[in-house]
Amino acid sequence: MLRAHPEIHTSELKEINFFNRDHIKIIRERVGRHYTDLVSTEREYEALFTDPKARFNGDFNPTYIYSLDAPGRIYDYNKNARIIISIREPVSYLRSTHFQNLYNLAEDEEDLLRALALEEKRKSGEEIPELCALPFFLYYSELIRYQKYIENYLKHFPSNQIKIILFDEILDNKLAVYKDLLGFIGVQDIDFIPPEPDRNPSHALRFQFLRKLVLHPGIKKTLMKVIPEKLMPLGVKISHKLFKKETQKPPLSQAAVEQLKSLFQPEVLLLDQYLAEKGLITVDLAKLWGY
Repeated sequence: MLRAHPEIHTSELKEINFFNRDHIKIIRERVGRHYTDLVSTEREYEALFTDPKARFNGDFNPTYIYSLDAPGRIYDYNKNARIIISIREPVSYLRSTHFQNLYNLAEDEEDLLRALALEEKRKSGEEIPELCALPFFLYYSELIRYQKYIENYLKHFPSNQIKIILFDEILDNKLAVYKDLLGFIGVQDIDFIPPEPDRNPSHALRFQFLRKLVLHPGIKKTLMKVIPEKLMPLGVKISHKLFKKETQKPPLSQAAVEQLKSLFQPEVLLLDQYLAEKGLITVDLAKLWGY
């Protein structure tokens, strides 16, 4: 929704991965000679943000929160940057992430609990699917250590430049969250009403063999070379239409949910206390999320 505001410009290319060079280093090592950068220099990066009417440029990337390099690199690039971090109840988040990994063929274990049990093996380099370019995103229990990753940003940016938004609040009243974010960013027109965003339902993969072919590093590199940059967003939309089929996530029993909540409770309590001490939230996360 922020992309729709006339004072905010974002690149048509999503998840540019310019600041998380630590992730890119790992991907290069796994993909080898077939790897290619979308953007590798500051000049190329800035060429993506060319709207003269925009007062703010937005680089929205859900992987930056997990990068050790990104906070410092963002600060070095723009010490006045506004950092927006969205967090979600851990079990719900991991169900969604695991399902997305399956769609991207980065995961081959369809059962979330069994995927969690594989974590230690995967940290040792075992049981990693061929098309998984960044194995960190299979370390599911690491992904919900929100406090650690937010702290990395607070080492560089003051708390008044960091905004924590809760997925629950977006579901409850997305327009109120939107206006709050506009005020945080500092736009002049905070009364702008954005169009209703497209639905983003749960989806599974169809035509797996064809998608596996398209995602093969060598073929993917060739496609990125022959498709003009300005047509890449269209290519992504076509890919989604072709390979996505709307479906529900596999059910997770209440016993499994309670088991995971018990496992993740220390992280939630740590996050709750930390964010409250920093003045970044005013709600009781443990109570809100049922921990």
